[in-house]
Amino acid sequence: MACSAAEIEGLSPVWDSLLPPDLSLFQSYRWNRLAAQVFGLREQPNFIFVESGAGIAIIPAVIDTQSLSVRFAGELLFDYRDYLARGDEAPLNRAWQELSMLNLPLSITAICRPESGAWRQTPKSFFSRAPRLENNAITAEQFEQQHSRAFSRLKRLDRMGLRIAQYPGDSSVVRHIYQLRARQSAEGELFHDPSRVEFMVAVCREERSACEVFTLEHGSTLAAALITFRDNGVRRFYTTYYHRGWARYSPGISLLFGVARRSLAQGLSCDLMTGEQPYKMRIAPEAQDLFQVQATAQQLREAFPASTSAERAA
Repeated sequence: MACSAAEIEGLSPVWDSLLPPDLSLFQSYRWNRLAAQVFGLREQPNFIFVESGAGIAIIPAVIDTQSLSVRFAGELLFDYRDYLARGDEAPLNRAWQELSMLNLPLSITAICRPESGAWRQTPKSFFSRAPRLENNAITAEQFEQQHSRAFSRLKRLDRMGLRIAQYPGDSSVVRHIYQLRARQSAEGELFHDPSRVEFMVAVCREERSACEVFTLEHGSTLAAALITFRDNGVRRFYTTYYHRGWARYSPGISLLFGVARRSLAQGLSCDLMTGEQPYKMRIAPEAQDLFQVQATAQQLREAFPASTSAERAA
């Protein structure tokens, strides 16, 4: 069991080799290690690593120190949660059994593979949906024709002198965007918390070119911004911002439409992340179901009985 960021570093050689294409960047080593480093005081890492001659598994578990429950790493900043496993199922079952020995309730939000592997055996309930725009369902040209009003508004902004710019994740504009979000946030909202701001600035810097920042600028004024991540042929629309002084012109939504069109032209699908807000559904009418997992320690023990195979737990 790895209980600190330093101990998690020992899993680096095997971690990303376990990451299949159908999982997201939220399951990557770099995101999980950084989450353990930044949020370790509020989410005590208890990452479980089990291997045998025929299989291997990692469960990125943490103990929420306020609710005294077991969750997966990432605090409130990971939209999709999952474990990593390869080969024989015995190590994965052993990892879940180790998790049940913490004798704490399990609460995971959210998963998108409810019928895959171990998730078949856990109690689940519907949580939300994540709108997606698939690049094989519509072309960039068809998308623009379908949303002619939105693109007319974008052209109007262009005539007013607003320009779309693009920056990499290690640009100083990332911190500026999250500082602006923090100033707009009331107490209790996501980016009112400085630790979350620092995590996002750090992870964008680590992702570098895989993190793409799009802005709509008028001179030195940032009218809107969108922070995205490229991930296995998908552009994930992670953080949005708009200047309230420009709200009447809808710069944030206009930027989303512009980046969605650009994504399709580049052969990328678009993931608008958790939540079916109306503006998201205008861009992406299809959505992926997300589920919440909640189980007692006894339910976990019953779902994953102790294995007699020869495995090594760390």
